[in-house]
Amino acid sequence: MDKIARLIPVILFVPVIIFCLAGCARYKMVSVTTDPNTAVVYINGEESGITPLTKKLRFDNKFQEYKVIAKKGPSYRDGEAMIRLEPKEETEYHIVLERIEKTVRINTNPDMATIYIDGIERGITPLTKTLLFANKDKKYEIVAKKEGYKEGRLKIGFRPEDKKQYDLDLEKVETVSVELVSFEPKVTEKGVKLAIIRKPTLAYLEIIERSPNAKSVTRVTNNEDRSFQIGSPILSPTEDVLVYRVIVEEEEGTSYSNIWKTTIGSFGKTRVTYGKWRDLFPSFTPDGQYLVFSSNRTSANPTLWRIKSDGGGGITNITSTSAEDYRPSVSPDCNTIAYTSNPPGTEEPQIWKINFNGCLPTQLREGEAPQISSDGNKILFVRTDKISGKKQIWHMSIEGISETQLTQNIDYDAINPKWSPDGKWIVYASDEGFDSRKRKNFDIWLMTADGSKKTQLTTNGSRDDGPCWNHTGKFIYFRSNRGGNWNIWRFEPIMP
Repeated sequence: MDKIARLIPVILFVPVIIFCLAGCARYKMVSVTTDPNTAVVYINGEESGITPLTKKLRFDNKFQEYKVIAKKGPSYRDGEAMIRLEPKEETEYHIVLERIEKTVRINTNPDMATIYIDGIERGITPLTKTLLFANKDKKYEIVAKKEGYKEGRLKIGFRPEDKKQYDLDLEKVETVSVELVSFEPKVTEKGVKLAIIRKPTLAYLEIIERSPNAKSVTRVTNNEDRSFQIGSPILSPTEDVLVYRVIVEEEEGTSYSNIWKTTIGSFGKTRVTYGKWRDLFPSFTPDGQYLVFSSNRTSANPTLWRIKSDGGGGITNITSTSAEDYRPSVSPDCNTIAYTSNPPGTEEPQIWKINFNGCLPTQLREGEAPQISSDGNKILFVRTDKISGKKQIWHMSIEGISETQLTQNIDYDAINPKWSPDGKWIVYASDEGFDSRKRKNFDIWLMTADGSKKTQLTTNGSRDDGPCWNHTGKFIYFRSNRGGNWNIWRFEPIMP
């Protein structure tokens, strides 16, 4: 009995030990923090709160584990930790959340380009930037901008993580589109009318002239405004002075033009005419004292007017019919003005002449843009071929007889003819040639007074037109959009 009595306590104690090993619960108070804070904590997959988080965890045995996952938005990688019962003194768990980021270097060729990341300006190349990704599929839109070059574009994503350098080769801009605003005869239901014509032209940003037939090509005016509409140059027959018209566009969609004057070698300019009229097509008298021009200042249709070339004194009306009169040219003896006229209902522009005092208007031929020769015996003019629709250059006697066609083709236009001071040469504009990309464009050309020895003088690829000679015959002035803006240029021709 004594032996049995001694065994009872042992038997009773063993189940208690076994019971504690299997089911006695223990607790551990833990603290979970993250860098940065306010991360959502999941413990064994169950959302448990926001950091900093204090949590009492129950352990049913010393081998039990809790898996803690911290999440803070798509820009951070998930962080995790394991919490065990042992060691008991380990109660603080800190999780550092790594951002989804990549430090990249953006290079451009050439450098010093402005970089825009998702539309926001971020710096100049070469540029080093740390990019944060909302998720691993996020891609940043990179745009590189540099004056004179086309925009470069690429996308940067988080993957591949080891790609840190991005290179962009920027393509140089060779050409831009520049609007040309001109006044030209246009066929309407009521006959031919002088109309404002707007059309795009191609301009090469490179201003270099590589033609072997033109030397010392120099810009005369300093316009830097692409929308500025400057007219063809008209040179004084006695001094280094030129005039041209300038079109002003108003906000309500209307426009007007005035005549301006500048001295060669000076970028300063002086206004000759004033008012919101359409003062167009100026022409010097042979002594350089007056300008004859076309204007609608007293009627709906433009007529011819005369003003002193310095802008002083009054303005005299020369023609006053219901026709549209424009593009005048004054004879060397200052007695005759040849001009283009669109009488009401006519189907083609006509060339007329009138005495300088406005008497005895006389119709000569169909055509436009007459230019009286230095000896006063011939008139250069332009006529549109009825079959091809191309403009061709002709000349006739001052009486309007003995017509001779100087350019003949069905593929290109020949426009803006002007006599040389000695009457031996004719300079004009034509789109007979091609630019470096095999596109037709207007250049300055030369031929003898009989139409022979046709020579291309400019080859830049931009639009060159409106040529004329200076009073000595040494230089040819012309209008061009080379460089991207309309300006007056000049060069010394290498004569054939």
